[in-house]
Amino acid sequence: MQNQKDSLSAPLQMRNAAIVSAARAIQEARQHHATAGQHRALRRLTAGPSVIAQALLLPTVVCTLLLLGEPFILNFWRGCIQFWLTRLDIPLYAEQQTMAMKTLNFEWIGAANASYMPSFTTKLASAMTTFVVFALTSNMHKDKLPLQYLLRIVCVVQALALLFFWYAPSQFPYSIPDHMRDIVSMGSMLMLAIPVMLAIGYYLLDLSLTAKITHTMFILSYFILMIPHKVVLHTLILYKMSLLYMPVLYICLGAVFDMLLFVALYSWTVSMVPEEITR
Repeated sequence: MQNQKDSLSAPLQMRNAAIVSAARAIQEARQHHATAGQHRALRRLTAGPSVIAQALLLPTVVCTLLLLGEPFILNFWRGCIQFWLTRLDIPLYAEQQTMAMKTLNFEWIGAANASYMPSFTTKLASAMTTFVVFALTSNMHKDKLPLQYLLRIVCVVQALALLFFWYAPSQFPYSIPDHMRDIVSMGSMLMLAIPVMLAIGYYLLDLSLTAKITHTMFILSYFILMIPHKVVLHTLILYKMSLLYMPVLYICLGAVFDMLLFVALYSWTVSMVPEEITR
């Protein structure tokens, strides 16, 4: 009888000892971090008049310079795109008489104005690939959850595009030049929005004016170089394959992709801010 009581009390003693040990560890952690301040991501920043003035003036100046420099940026984009179109043997040319980024137009050369609608083989191969990729995402490990979501979003968008092109391909209203023009327009609007977004999350930091200007020019220069090359990549995919992939390119590799690139560049820039500035 005594042995049974001892065998029953042993687990209770172990549980009580574990609870006491955990309570002691929590108490020690509280004492250790009693003097620690709030995490800098949760603290409010106090911006002086000069910092506030920079947050107001910098985006105004940068946006003004972008608007004034539109013809030069447009000429660079047109020249860069035309350079690659010629070497990739894509029968498109950029119109020369344009006055703003949003009016950068592309036209087919000669009789190359084909619809580039997907064939039955293309649609079947795309459907099988979409199904296989979506099925493979079910076996992905939990540590790859973001990649799993991304692949499934792409698969869903492509499946919807397949349904449209399977049942109503003649109703698709966009051509390759239309898509190119939209990508350029979205890229130019994002560039104008970048200084405003930086004013909210970066210019309010008590950094030197030189650092703010340098990082702003770096981010804008990246997009000035990236946007025309992204247009060429989209054009090459649509020209060599078909319009079936335009929805995926537009939704997953369009404005959303540009915004994610900005977030990555912004995060890299902010990661170099000294910790004492945000205390």
